[in-house]
Amino acid sequence: MGRQTQASQNKPALTQDKILLAASKVFAERGFKEATTRMICREAGVNVALVNYYFRSKAELYKAVIASLFEGVAKPLILIADGARDAETWKDAIRSWVRRFLGICAATQPPEHWVARLMGMEECLPSDMAEEIMRQFGLPLRKSFLRLLRMGLESDDPVELNLWYSRITSQYVVYAIAKPCWTSRFCPPDLDVEVWLDRMAEHICADIFLRLSYRRFLP
Repeated sequence: MGRQTQASQNKPALTQDKILLAASKVFAERGFKEATTRMICREAGVNVALVNYYFRSKAELYKAVIASLFEGVAKPLILIADGARDAETWKDAIRSWVRRFLGICAATQPPEHWVARLMGMEECLPSDMAEEIMRQFGLPLRKSFLRLLRMGLESDDPVELNLWYSRITSQYVVYAIAKPCWTSRFCPPDLDVEVWLDRMAEHICADIFLRLSYRRFLP
């Protein structure tokens, strides 16, 4: 009896997870505008009423997908800047950030691939929730990397700071919006993809360290 009760209590959570998983895949493949609730239900093997019951609308489901993927994939990036305490750890933090973000953008497997696709589509074909998504999830990421960049700049000149930010991020975000992924276009066929991404990250970081150097700690 106890096992039956526990199973019945876990069933709603399992159903929600199934819907979230299916929605992540469909939204990543189709984008918010082209994806339909029926497509998601078909992928999840549930009826439309359950999606409406748990998430109320396609828009709310989309926001739940973004939140879930951010928590598992993108949020750890925010913590990287906390490890920068001196010149050596600052360089390590920059390398770690660039390599991890590049890995997400160039991913071919979920959940990282879904994050990359959704991020790319929100950049190119923003949904009606783009501003809210950016404020809630994109802005914390941006602030964290800007904090690292500020540690390597002489002043907090916003123009210089944003020039550096756009210069660096554009080099790996392009992997997220290209289909097929740019890795398949430029990685030599006899080279392991992870080795290629390591080399790419080092190439990006070498340019950063050529012109920026650790100057100050920022809590």
